[in-house]
Amino acid sequence: MDGLQPDPGKGDVLIVDDTPNNLHLLSSMLEELGYEVRCASSGAMALMAVSTEYPDLILLDISMPDMNGYEVCQHLKENQATQEIPVIFLSALSETIDKVKAFQLGGVDYITKPFQIEEVLARIENQLALRRMQIKLQQAEAEALRALEQEKELNRLKSEFVSMVSHDFRSPLTTIQGFAELLRCSGQVPDLETVNHYVDKIDVAVEHLLCLLDEILLLGSIEAGKLQYQPMTIDLKSFCQELIETLQVSTNSSHQICFTCTGNSTQAEMDTLLLQQIFTNLLSNAIKYSPTAGQINLNLECSEMLAIVQIRDQGIGIPLENQPHLFDAFYRCHNVGQIKGTGLGLAVVKRCVEAHQGYITVESQEGMGTTFTVTLPRYAQLSDHSLA
Repeated sequence: MDGLQPDPGKGDVLIVDDTPNNLHLLSSMLEELGYEVRCASSGAMALMAVSTEYPDLILLDISMPDMNGYEVCQHLKENQATQEIPVIFLSALSETIDKVKAFQLGGVDYITKPFQIEEVLARIENQLALRRMQIKLQQAEAEALRALEQEKELNRLKSEFVSMVSHDFRSPLTTIQGFAELLRCSGQVPDLETVNHYVDKIDVAVEHLLCLLDEILLLGSIEAGKLQYQPMTIDLKSFCQELIETLQVSTNSSHQICFTCTGNSTQAEMDTLLLQQIFTNLLSNAIKYSPTAGQINLNLECSEMLAIVQIRDQGIGIPLENQPHLFDAFYRCHNVGQIKGTGLGLAVVKRCVEAHQGYITVESQEGMGTTFTVTLPRYAQLSDHSLA
């Protein structure tokens, strides 16, 4: 044993042998060298030990009563969760046929008894080194696949962005240009009513452009991880009431927004900028896709740790086949008709909800209205973080 030095944290080894002396000898040597060691004296105990915690490697005796090593190995290799655990067989069986069977069942090595402890240790270390390398390769492959998928998604978003910009920017710009041209080239000074009409049309187009630009910039900041999550203490009830009042004035909407609140306390720690994006987008959509003068319900329910907000409308609803893609950037449902939109609002909402460590769900039936449910922790995480 000269020259072998302890190395803490080298790996977790499960030794399976029905001979107590073998268990004691192997476990004491491996523990001395820094391995975490567990022992099992039967095949059934081995499978139970593996199910409790996966080892990095198994030393497995073949000749055991009730369930031999071959059967144990077969059970392990048939289970997807354990089939990658390296198994080194230990056996007094030295015939070639025994070794071939061991390898056919998935064993990575075969040591014949009586064994030299140095040989066992060397083979264990070799297999663990191979296993560590295999895991690193699998992780690298998974990371490469993630990067590839991200690149594909980025290319898709770029393509959709160009398509969206060419349409959604061109439309209001054409409106602005057209009415400006009418003001310039009417041949006579237009009356005040006509001027106001043209200016109103231009204002609407400018407002649409500004909203579109704000959504693009916000989504871009979130995707780039540049927008900081900055919680502050607020009263959610007051926040919702003020937001509803502001929204009804700014949209000049005839819709009735009914607000209800339950819970003993409505104080919370949240990012007001992101919270405003969540509620404004959801309420604006409810107004946009609901019949004129329709009713919209906003319900706030505060429990000890959670704030649950439901926004329910009686609008056109969302087709079932569109719902899985509802929060994708630039995605619009096929039943929106001529109703204007960018396909960015709900993507922004989802990311703002996730920034609060919350989640959003939707229930909808085409022609029957939609209910969005936003669940948020009332109290922010202690550490600041950027959105990504």
